[in-house]
Amino acid sequence: MNNTILTLPVLSSNTFTMDKLKNFLSGDKRKFERDIQKLIGLNKKAFDYLKIDARGQYDDSFNFSLCLKSSEYSGVVPLRSARTGLICGNLKVVGRYGEDIDGVLPLLKDEDFAPDFDNTMLIGADMAVAPPKYIECVKYVDKYVQADRFHWQKFSNRKITQTKPRNTDWAAYSLKSYNPNNVFKYPNNVNELTTEHAEWAALKYVLSLAISELRANTTPKSIKSHYADIIRRLECTFYRDDLQIVDHIDVHSSDPIIIKELKAAANLILKNTSDIRCAWRIDYSCFFERYVQYIFAQLAHKRGARVFNNPHFRINGPKPVWALKYLEPDLVMIKDGDQVVVDAKYKSHMYNCDSNSTELHDVFRDDFHQVLAYSSFSSAQQKRAIIAYPYKEFKCYTTTVCSSLNECENRAFLIGLPISKAAIIDAVDSLNKILY
Repeated sequence: MNNTILTLPVLSSNTFTMDKLKNFLSGDKRKFERDIQKLIGLNKKAFDYLKIDARGQYDDSFNFSLCLKSSEYSGVVPLRSARTGLICGNLKVVGRYGEDIDGVLPLLKDEDFAPDFDNTMLIGADMAVAPPKYIECVKYVDKYVQADRFHWQKFSNRKITQTKPRNTDWAAYSLKSYNPNNVFKYPNNVNELTTEHAEWAALKYVLSLAISELRANTTPKSIKSHYADIIRRLECTFYRDDLQIVDHIDVHSSDPIIIKELKAAANLILKNTSDIRCAWRIDYSCFFERYVQYIFAQLAHKRGARVFNNPHFRINGPKPVWALKYLEPDLVMIKDGDQVVVDAKYKSHMYNCDSNSTELHDVFRDDFHQVLAYSSFSSAQQKRAIIAYPYKEFKCYTTTVCSSLNECENRAFLIGLPISKAAIIDAVDSLNKILY
């Protein structure tokens, strides 16, 4: 697969000329416009997955190019060539400010956040995050069903007691033959061709792990429903208490092809890894929100505080149908009655501190009013609220809203946070100095 990569920032648009698309087109300049339209048609599923608006257009110099407009989704999808129809590259939608999303995503697994995957669109192994374990387990169950039909037999050695010596374990016999009743009881080693051998038993153990994963709450309901009958049938072929735990299964050159494939899939499950790389996407605003929650979880652990992610403040009483039912700040951090409300906004405000546009002013006013409304539920006279924006480095502005009617005040911190794994420790230390 050609590793041609087209890159597009999230929530933006970009045009791609013939030079950038040469590996995706026929190479005939006379067919450039037709090739662009064919390229859009072949990759409609990929564009729809990331909610990308793709169209061909002429510029002011009447040059035709591909225009892509991204949505709130970041991710990676494969791209097919208009010349061959085969996958020859990938489209990667990235953060608008050069964020280290690949380094940060693995940290958010414990934050109830994971990318969405589509394993019907495979991409290069170096261009994706690892998909969830259930996808590998689905592959294993499918291969196990195929292998089960193969009735893989091997010679298995087992001990049985017979009345005549044959491959007898004489050491064991000598320990019991002093008893006249055991004189004609020979512990013989018998080799027999069977499907119930040790290697198949190891594969059954991995099957039990795969079934447990497919029944987990993190597995989509559609997958559970599709494999429900298959799982019930397979579970009748073993007893979990009789399975012997293994951490690796050797692959032999003499193994049938389907068994080699099944063993390879089994070892990936045992190592909790995957060789599947497929299209994936995340809602970028949700990603930034989870990243901010992760940082404040580290701060709370350091300070002995408690963090509540996305708490609901119910709105009761008669109201019109279009009224809000609850308020939902991104997080609230509490320690000894002291409360800090945080709202994460994936917006460019910190990159435009010197700009005074009407749009920036109006958008910030809505953000500011929102976080002040969230913080109003604190019983403290001195309230604190934080609006977190993305930025290339840690940055902080401190503002204070004072009431002229009473002694209440609200300190609002406008924070710029770098989205980078390497910057997390410094960001936590900086927040600690500001808040405590």
